[in-house]
Amino acid sequence: MSEVMMPPAPANVVERKCEIEQVFDPSFIQLLGLAPRNPIVRALVLKQTGKMPAPELETFDEIKEWVETNCDRKSLPPHSRPMPPGGGISINVEFSEIEYGRASYSVSRSGRGSFQVEADELLEIVQRAIDAGQRMDDVVDVITENIDADAWTQCQPDMEDSGDYDYDNHDSNDTEDSETTYSKTEIRNAMLAFLRARHPELVAQL
Repeated sequence: MSEVMMPPAPANVVERKCEIEQVFDPSFIQLLGLAPRNPIVRALVLKQTGKMPAPELETFDEIKEWVETNCDRKSLPPHSRPMPPGGGISINVEFSEIEYGRASYSVSRSGRGSFQVEADELLEIVQRAIDAGQRMDDVVDVITENIDADAWTQCQPDMEDSGDYDYDNHDSNDTEDSETTYSKTEIRNAMLAFLRARHPELVAQL
């Protein structure tokens, strides 16, 4: 029985060991995209990775590829997290609520979660904004509306009591007030990092 011979992998294919978003936060990725040759920016790359990109790596895409093919998974910063399964963006959301019960009491609770915006959904939001002549802030506003509407259902956060039970005469019956808190700057930076890495042609249109 003859063995099936598999074709050799192309010589120029280099394994990517991580995503750049796992190494740098969105604000630094944005800065790197704006000034990839700036010596201070490159020094910050050295500080965070322990390695200095070679002088011939001058563009953001070249440095991005270098980071993703040379990173050490064991030394990734503790705040790093993998990209969502759909390849979109992930937004940190803080949840809080006050429950009012029949025993005339109230108690505050809080929790955290990560709201996922899948790549296809994000691109659809961006394209609709471009078609309507809207700007980046309008895209951020759409995402915040989605967080306000769906974050509790999608994230299902584990809420912990953050205060003592307050017994009083509340005019309510098994009700609760709830809210979500998040950073519009984080949304903007995450979206810019996503677009620059995958669809840079769209950034100039917003």
